Amino acid sequence: MSERPPGIRRLCVAMEIDGDAGEIPGVVRPRRWRRDLGAVIEELGRVDALDRAHWNPPAVGGGEIAFLPPGIDEGCFVAEFVTTLRSALVRLNGGVPRTERVRLRVALHQGITFLDGSGFIGRAVVKVAALRDCAALRAELRCHPSVDLALAVSGDLFDDVVEHDYPGLRGRDFRSEQVRLGSGPDADAWLLTPVLTGATARPAAATAPRDPAAAAASRGQAVARRPEQPRRTAGPPLSAVIAAPAEAWPVRAR
Repeated sequence: MSERPPGIRRLCVAMEIDGDAGEIPGVVRPRRWRRDLGAVIEELGRVDALDRAHWNPPAVGGGEIAFLPPGIDEGCFVAEFVTTLRSALVRLNGGVPRTERVRLRVALHQGITFLDGSGFIGRAVVKVAALRDCAALRAELRCHPSVDLALAVSGDLFDDVVEHDYPGLRGRDFRSEQVRLGSGPDADAWLLTPVLTGATARPAAATAPRDPAAAAASRGQAVARRPEQPRRTAGPPLSAVIAAPAEAWPVRAR
């Protein structure tokens, strides 16, 4: 009698090169996706724990998914990953024509995964791939032609890690959205907002009122403008989400 493989909670990272030039209607970027994505992954090799990750190239749909080893410091990893990824894109896209820029969709999620002879399987695998390919993340690159990274974090991972403001990773740089995953139900996600990224570079003192009472009132208004996120309730099961089959995925370590 065959035994079910043990379930292990892992941090999952799904990445894919975005296919359209976006800001130039009708122009499609050259199909060098595998080479370009490989260059990004090589740059990310400096991130601690990624050297011990398993990378799975899906049999259908392209892209790659990394499964991190259990027991890592997820907050430090996510902060270092995002910082290194941004730097890698700046370096790779420097002086490159805009139709050939590497533009990435990236999703991060944590959950139970199973490893058997066919590779990593489980709901966490399905969800991180669906989050990476969701329409909301694609729209980020369409709406912001000068941005080369669209990144989404699942609601659970945001609650556990991102909102605690690790160095280089600020929760206020993300916005909450309900996103559609394939043909399945909507899911809570947090999208890195390009408009807010680097907002701290603007000098606050330039617009600050001089009167102390007015300053206090201004701060109160700023806090009031930031809506409190409602507590989420459990949604329907993810079994309806359609993603690439995992049975044919090989498991390989870079």
